[in-house]
Amino acid sequence: MKFLLHFSRLFVGNLFIFSGVVKANDPLGFSYKLIEYFEEFGTNWEWLIQIAMPFAAAICILEIILGVAVLVGYKMKQVSWILLAMILFFTVLTFASAVFEIVRSCGCFGDAIPLTPWESFYKDLILLALILILFVKRNVIEPFTEFRPALLYFIISTMVMGALSYQLNWEFPLILTGIVLGGSLIMFLINKQQQAMVAVLVSLISSTVFSVNCVKHLPQRDFRPYAEGKSIPEQMELPENAVQPVYENILTYKNKVTGEEKEFTQENYPWDDENWEWVNTESKLIKEGDVAKITDFSVVDETGEDITYSVLDEELIFLLIMYDLGKTDVEHMPFINEFAKKAESQSIPLVALTAANYEFSEEFRHQHQTPFPFYTTDGIVLKTIIRSNPGLVLLSKGTVVAKWHSNDLPSFDEVDAKYFLEN
Repeated sequence: MKFLLHFSRLFVGNLFIFSGVVKANDPLGFSYKLIEYFEEFGTNWEWLIQIAMPFAAAICILEIILGVAVLVGYKMKQVSWILLAMILFFTVLTFASAVFEIVRSCGCFGDAIPLTPWESFYKDLILLALILILFVKRNVIEPFTEFRPALLYFIISTMVMGALSYQLNWEFPLILTGIVLGGSLIMFLINKQQQAMVAVLVSLISSTVFSVNCVKHLPQRDFRPYAEGKSIPEQMELPENAVQPVYENILTYKNKVTGEEKEFTQENYPWDDENWEWVNTESKLIKEGDVAKITDFSVVDETGEDITYSVLDEELIFLLIMYDLGKTDVEHMPFINEFAKKAESQSIPLVALTAANYEFSEEFRHQHQTPFPFYTTDGIVLKTIIRSNPGLVLLSKGTVVAKWHSNDLPSFDEVDAKYFLEN
């Protein structure tokens, strides 16, 4: 039973830390997922949507703190109740999502590791079983009184997080875990009674700073198909070796005598039986094939013409992303206008992409005297491209060269010097 208890602590603790970190990397994206759940369950009240982002960040921070608390054995009587309540809630939620096909991805690990609702449900069932073990044994889980088991937990946890970080090509989960548990070990040598509390406090501070930084700037690690270095046109196409979907024709025939309707395949339909007459034929998906990573990126001009490939074919082009003009931070517009003029002087176009209709875009454009055109793109796509409103993206032949949050907008001269844009 001791081994099972230690295994449960290590598994639950590290998984909660990892889950919290990958979502804290993109709190805004996680808030979009929460809003999607709110809308599906009919709880998309205005006040709830307004607090979605801080609520999302709070969940991420709480997950990290709970994970650390489990590993160091801090206040497990209270922590185990919170863990049990959370996992019961999310198990029911993922089950409902899977059965009723409410959402296609739960967002448990952000964009880093997309899971289907059924995969999320099975993951939650495993977690529920392990958390129940922690809950039953909550009275015997205490902070370490000896250095050796604390060191062993540190070694195992850093190895696990190191493997996960390697898979994601992102070292921050390992760094945060190392800092928190390493700090706990150092504190163990200074004041053994306070080491668990210090570890939890350090996790609170570090995760909060990290989460806030990822809101005020861009995510530290971009897992989306519009990350720097990714080619949009290439991801809009499937490779030659892609798995193709498999369909089967289902033929419905009606019995002239009994009126019964029955489905047949092309192998057994009653084509030569006069007692049956054809009703309809339906193509049914038998096996799903590969899907392109980008399926919904399109740009439409003011006349309704699709100019997607014209934009993607530009040698250099700046995209000013403003998915919702009503929520755009207009404080930066004078700076952006000057940036656009300098770009134009170097024959580098800058265009605005928004989900707003033509009338709203024209009103916004005249109000802020923008010297660049506005085109229409799906709002969800725009929020996926960059977590900023406005946000600036530099493309070269459809490949993402650089992205900037509105709080980090560079001068044109800085961009020119760094990316060699002189013509």
